[in-house]
Amino acid sequence: MDDDEAETAAAAHKPVQEDAASAHRPSPIAQQSSSSEEPFSDAPSPVRAVLNRPWPSPVLIPSPSGKVRTLVATSDTIGPPITPEELDALEDKEGDDMCTMHYKAAGRAGAAVRNYVHQHGSLYLDENGGFMIDHSPLMEEIRCKNVPVEEMEERVFNFEVTKEQTYLSELALASYNKRRKVKFEICKMLLSRSFWEDRGYFVHLNFIAKRKDKKKLFFAEIEDCGKRDGEIYVVRCCVSLESACEGGYYNMLVPTPPRSRKGLDFSKCYACTQSLKHPPSDGFCYLGGHDHQKKTYLFERVFN
Repeated sequence: MDDDEAETAAAAHKPVQEDAASAHRPSPIAQQSSSSEEPFSDAPSPVRAVLNRPWPSPVLIPSPSGKVRTLVATSDTIGPPITPEELDALEDKEGDDMCTMHYKAAGRAGAAVRNYVHQHGSLYLDENGGFMIDHSPLMEEIRCKNVPVEEMEERVFNFEVTKEQTYLSELALASYNKRRKVKFEICKMLLSRSFWEDRGYFVHLNFIAKRKDKKKLFFAEIEDCGKRDGEIYVVRCCVSLESACEGGYYNMLVPTPPRSRKGLDFSKCYACTQSLKHPPSDGFCYLGGHDHQKKTYLFERVFN
């Protein structure tokens, strides 16, 4: 074989060798797939565990009327309920950044849906994509009634109380004590809800205080006035809930109140959830949360 024939033969075999090498080269798509991160990888581990729980595939259910509803899940297909320990891990803690707070809020929303399915057996969407929720247990929880201090202590999970919560509860109780000879002392901070509406920025609180070893449940409303009134925080209301109290109506569909004025219903709070208890209001007790037409209140920190 002369030199020209040797070069021709080498050239003919070269592509074959490159093809063989490329056949053993890992696929970029396979590399990307194998190295993909777990969803919510930057969320805290307990929060990520809740967010990454699998959901069952939805099932379309036709009805004789022609309308179609969607079965989201049943208690048999959605997996185990969210435990109290998992719920506690979803509570906002002092020092959480905005990303962590967002993940925790999403986790609380998913946990509420999962536990609802376990309580009611199933969850459906209507033809418009809205949840078909049975509100009767919530309405029973919300309705005006006497709630003993011991019952509130048992209901509320222990969570890390922030410095802001401690300060605001002490500020509210100090305002309450000004009018009394025998002073109350803070026993336990329970719940708080911070929200913004057109009328201003408010915080609603539930805490327990005692006097002479007798415990009482309290509600307080504090407005963040900036420096408008010379004080940053102003206590608008602090009362003991001795006889009866009522939960909040946040995200609840209720009939339009007959005496509402400009969308304001002064008999209820639509910014707080059912867990946070309020005094039966005649319009003069607390200022914030009365807009029943407001679809979404803006929250800075959510503690309940």
